Amino acid sequence: MADFTRAAGTEGPWASAGGSCVPAARAAAGGQVVVLPAVTIEDVARLGLPPARATLEPGTGDVVLNVPVNVFADTGPVVRETELLGFPVTIRATPVSFTWTFGDGTTLGPTADPGAPWPAMTTTHTYTTPGTYEVALTTTWTATASVAGLPPEPVPGTVDVATAVGTLTARAGTTVLTR
Repeated sequence: MADFTRAAGTEGPWASAGGSCVPAARAAAGGQVVVLPAVTIEDVARLGLPPARATLEPGTGDVVLNVPVNVFADTGPVVRETELLGFPVTIRATPVSFTWTFGDGTTLGPTADPGAPWPAMTTTHTYTTPGTYEVALTTTWTATASVAGLPPEPVPGTVDVATAVGTLTARAGTTVLTR
């Protein structure tokens, strides 16, 4: 985020005047300049972003070989309020991509698609070898920051947040539909 400045001791909405911000009502008044802090992606990471809630279907922990397993993430934008060098800061983080690791050497993503519950099944994986596998999800976030009530500005970079989804056991067998 670019540094913004403001005339000291002034109140009210701010107006951008090139590289500085001054109260809109006193934009021409001048005065002492205060430099506003720049928010970095490291600042966003320190505030902490939640891991996505991940779901596996079927959710029993057992899957059948050669039958797709549905995976999806449930997460949305997050707003964090903080203070940086004495200035109020509002961070809005948004998940932009999801990367699934299936424990068998394969991954899905990064994809902007968080997936969906059955019957949509837009993000799936099929195990072809019997075994027990750890499934994990990495959610990539971008952020904007508003310092001292100014309009939000993009924060350069991304933050990755890992979710340990769970363990699946892939077994040979046949599927049977029941009511």
